[in-house]
Amino acid sequence: MMNRVTKEFLEECVGADDRLRTVVNRVSLPDAYAKTYGKALLPRPVFVEDTEIRGFADDLTQLFDILASLPQRLFDGDLRRYAASLGIGEELATIMLRGATGHVPVHGRADAYHDGTAFKLLEFNIGSELGGMDAAAMNCAFLQVPAFHRFAERHGLTYVDTAERVARVLREAARPVTGDRTPVVALLEATGGLAEAEHLFPAIANSMNAHDIDMRLGEVHQVRTKEGKLTLNGTPIDLVLRFFSSDQILTGSGGVEVLDPILRAHADGKTVLFTTLEAAMSASKSALALLSDNRLHSFYSASELDVIDRVVPWTRLLVDGPLHKRIEGVHLLDYCCLNQEQLILKPGVGYGGVGALIGGEATSAEWRAALSAAVGRGYVVQQIVTAAPEPVCDPRTGRIEDWSANWGVFITDEGYAGSFVRALKAEDGAVISYSNKGTRGAPVFSYTEGRSTALPHERKS
Repeated sequence: MMNRVTKEFLEECVGADDRLRTVVNRVSLPDAYAKTYGKALLPRPVFVEDTEIRGFADDLTQLFDILASLPQRLFDGDLRRYAASLGIGEELATIMLRGATGHVPVHGRADAYHDGTAFKLLEFNIGSELGGMDAAAMNCAFLQVPAFHRFAERHGLTYVDTAERVARVLREAARPVTGDRTPVVALLEATGGLAEAEHLFPAIANSMNAHDIDMRLGEVHQVRTKEGKLTLNGTPIDLVLRFFSSDQILTGSGGVEVLDPILRAHADGKTVLFTTLEAAMSASKSALALLSDNRLHSFYSASELDVIDRVVPWTRLLVDGPLHKRIEGVHLLDYCCLNQEQLILKPGVGYGGVGALIGGEATSAEWRAALSAAVGRGYVVQQIVTAAPEPVCDPRTGRIEDWSANWGVFITDEGYAGSFVRALKAEDGAVISYSNKGTRGAPVFSYTEGRSTALPHERKS
């Protein structure tokens, strides 16, 4: 999106001095991060006004509270009824509810587009398995380049280090076990999960170690128990940072029993599990449909409806039942066919655009067939949000090109916890995810109108 700082950055890029235009060529990331971001950097950082990004984070925090309250608000606290309403199958729901407490800590990352007027939520990743928490390494690397350092100084640019905020959360969560000593944290993936994304996890561990967290990497089948406490390769573990999902446990080779020692150690207060598997219910895109559906608006206050209207695009469940069959006086499937160009079909549980179908990329027959096949399988239809163009100067040609940006915005119980961007050119597809080879990552810097000078490394609280 165009704003004052973006405009001034681009003006310098197309001038006679090419040092800003080619800044990405001089960015040097530490080895732990280079495998993740080094060959997939956008040619420039992305800029946002500080009050806007923090205002969106405030809305997300309120939205988080609403989502977390849905089981009690709509289903009298019955989590199984809630799961069924979201289209989550019985087997998967059973795993999600193992160790459930009814409390989900405020810890999440929103994926959002800016439509030129405001941020709009695409999905809300709630829980502990959040990619991008190490993204501030990109901020640091850009600031090491003198040309950008000077630009950042002139414009008073700041950023929030997500790893620093997450480390605070983990230290506090582990405190009942550790007291004031440095916690030993095991990032646990599902069996085979570390190898599938081997370039990501060392960077996350490095970012945590830099903030007084002793992080180890492992998989669920590798943990053992000694005197009630989990160990990983012989090392006692104070806290498990869960990076495995219920779906991975359901389909994995170890069976649900692989969870037993982890849940037992958590229940006994020997090793903390952060976060429990029930968090995925609040993260389901089907849950957003329960907010968006105007037939349920009597369950929300006027202020809550204001937040929902600002942030959540039109979203509906494709669940077979009286509440879901009709919309706007028309059968839901007919409505979706009439508005095919404006809609996207998504699985309620999942990430990275896997399983999504964009209405405009299918024939009418393909679209109706996909909708019909998705009914009762936990899918949603959602209004497409069109991202405002993010203009970027090509370092080689000097030509300004439009990219679309998917913003990853983190929140914790302290509020805004940093952000980063994944961006894609239109010719490279419509789903902005690192699974698309055309996607590039960028750090986010914020500025304050009327403030012209600050230390560029200053991290805003």
